[in-house]
Amino acid sequence: MTSSYFAPLLSELSTRAARATISKLGFSNPSLRRHLLEVFARGYGQPGCFLGDPVFEATFGWKQADTALVDLGGKLIHPALVEAMNNPWGESAKDYQFPREARPYTHQLEAWKALSEPDYRSVVVTSGTGSGKTECFMVPVLSSLAAAAAQRQKLEGVRALFLYPLNALIQSQRERLRAWTGPFGGGVRFCLYNGMTPEEAKADKYRSAPNEVHDRKTLRQSPPPILVTNPTMLEYMLVRAQDAPILEKSKGMLEWIVLDEAHNYTGSQAAGVALLLCRVLHAFGSKADRVRFIATSATIGSDDGDAKLQLQEFLAKLAGVHSDRVVVVEGERHVPQVNDPIAPAHPVSLEALAGDPDDTEGRYRRLSTHPVSRGIRDLFVPAVSKRGFQPLSAIKRYLQAARCAHDDEAALAWLDLLTNARSGEGRVSKTFLPLRVHAF
Repeated sequence: MTSSYFAPLLSELSTRAARATISKLGFSNPSLRRHLLEVFARGYGQPGCFLGDPVFEATFGWKQADTALVDLGGKLIHPALVEAMNNPWGESAKDYQFPREARPYTHQLEAWKALSEPDYRSVVVTSGTGSGKTECFMVPVLSSLAAAAAQRQKLEGVRALFLYPLNALIQSQRERLRAWTGPFGGGVRFCLYNGMTPEEAKADKYRSAPNEVHDRKTLRQSPPPILVTNPTMLEYMLVRAQDAPILEKSKGMLEWIVLDEAHNYTGSQAAGVALLLCRVLHAFGSKADRVRFIATSATIGSDDGDAKLQLQEFLAKLAGVHSDRVVVVEGERHVPQVNDPIAPAHPVSLEALAGDPDDTEGRYRRLSTHPVSRGIRDLFVPAVSKRGFQPLSAIKRYLQAARCAHDDEAALAWLDLLTNARSGEGRVSKTFLPLRVHAF
């Protein structure tokens, strides 16, 4: 058989939770301990088991646009930014290079087009992890700043506000911002403002990274066009007297408000953010109809046919704008076609389908013609099943209908097998069914 991943991982999570609970409760009666272990060992998602029904998400690559980045220079993106992304700055430059010849994803291009319209449209970007959601808003923002810098404007005052729910997410953007603003030599600056921002930084900080505002003193003296912060810090900034210069020097300049990881804002928290944004607009002297709002959310889909309308309403209510100004941009997976004819149904063991552990190409061919493996794959193809994710229980139901073993162990064995079949090499290689598991 091939190497397994999902089966041992989920089993270990469930077993450790059960053993830790029994140990913590301190039951000494052997019969009671044995009974509880049996209850806790029930199938995933069943009463007693600590692990919910695992959800598997297909991770096929994202659809690419037909246009390269260089072809967008001077149209959707300022040429100086195209060059900055092609030749980023700093120690992590190679990690953030966006080559001139590279083609963006279709949802990135769609977001760039919507955000370049003169009528101040707002955008909700909903797509999976690793789909380049950050580029959806960062490229238009930096492009507008690059255009202003090219006209020799002094970029002082906050024009773009990036709101993140967690400090860790704020820190994760530092290297990307350094890489893409560095080529402008301090003409396009940013600041990461949270509780860890010092009152005053040493001069060598500015010598090593002049494109970043490193301390609160400089932030107040000369606010940069990009301010990255969290809702709590923003609340403080609106009421603290010492932060008043940031607002005064940014009056009427705010044009962009980004809510990253917007799915974190639900219920009363969403209401709080909506009120906060109203106060922000008032404090910065800006009007909602002259600001582009962008919300991003990593989701694994929805069964609701009105999901797009709900996302429009979500951002419209948060931002205080009409829903017809909100554009929903969804990432779309590129699913490689499997055109091999399906062989007549006949029982074949998983061991026979797997074959030699190193023969991933042969395994891919065998799975491509097998009715069960093709059926499982189709469950994750949106064009067939309407969604790119499935709970383990759905895989078990399919196996039962196909008259195969359909317990947790058998279903996970199939998924492990399908993720261990690859065809081709390098950039043109493809996995029969690439998956990510969400365990709760």
